[in-house]
Amino acid sequence: MVSSENSHIFMWKDFGEWKSELEGMFKDILTPEFEAKVKQNRAIVEYCDAPEAFEKLASQSIVSMITTEKINEFRRRYSHIRVYHGCRPTDVQSYYEKGILPSVELKDVQVDRFREIFLNDNFPELTEEMLKQSIKKIGPKEDELSLDIDDRFIIEYGGYYLIYGSEYMGNLVSNLPIENIEKYRSVLRKIGKPTFIEINLSNTVEYVSDNDIFNVICRMITEWTACLAYSETQSHLFGCTFELSELLPPEHIYSHYHPRKIPDQLMGRKIYDAETGEYEEKDSDE
Repeated sequence: MVSSENSHIFMWKDFGEWKSELEGMFKDILTPEFEAKVKQNRAIVEYCDAPEAFEKLASQSIVSMITTEKINEFRRRYSHIRVYHGCRPTDVQSYYEKGILPSVELKDVQVDRFREIFLNDNFPELTEEMLKQSIKKIGPKEDELSLDIDDRFIIEYGGYYLIYGSEYMGNLVSNLPIENIEKYRSVLRKIGKPTFIEINLSNTVEYVSDNDIFNVICRMITEWTACLAYSETQSHLFGCTFELSELLPPEHIYSHYHPRKIPDQLMGRKIYDAETGEYEEKDSDE
């Protein structure tokens, strides 16, 4: 496990920390004078993920700035990257003991788990043949382990991982050849607890590709521009995912926490309250 005091962990949300690191990487460009120029021209900075404003003010492209040398420098500055895995486990301690497996490694386990949950006297209308049809409909898709750099992004756009748990289990339910799928999805909302696993991912080619780092630095530069233009201290939401096809060893697991309010994209973005297990009623004026 990586100590929380390790200053070499890149945390996307902490703009105040990585701002100076980025400026150190591009000290000839991101100068105090250029920072003043950005603030003076804030009107042209519209989006935190668009390069046009920066490139107009700097008179050069972001792509040309991010050389192999800069990518290697990012690796030297940060030994690890904080990422998140959204899930709904019944035993969170198992992550600390066994690590995290890609879902492709757990498909047989999830199929057996489906049988345990649904193929019983509580749901006599469901049959083994229906399960086989669902498995066939899903197909042999090879699901990798997705680790996101921003937990807020998962909550906003992928909250169903937290609400329903395993993507494959959710697909088994969603593809059943039967009406009223919500009846069975609601069962998944009663198992386990919405959880974010906080991970300090080794910033090595084994886990993070050069292209991944290239994309992160690109966004750091546009984010730097937007945050300075509007005097913001926290980074904006960032949909950046690292894909792993093999086991993530348990020594990468740093901590975990349980988010409470989660938009459910499968239920029209109704707000799910993880503590009550119910959905909040929308205000009449929304």
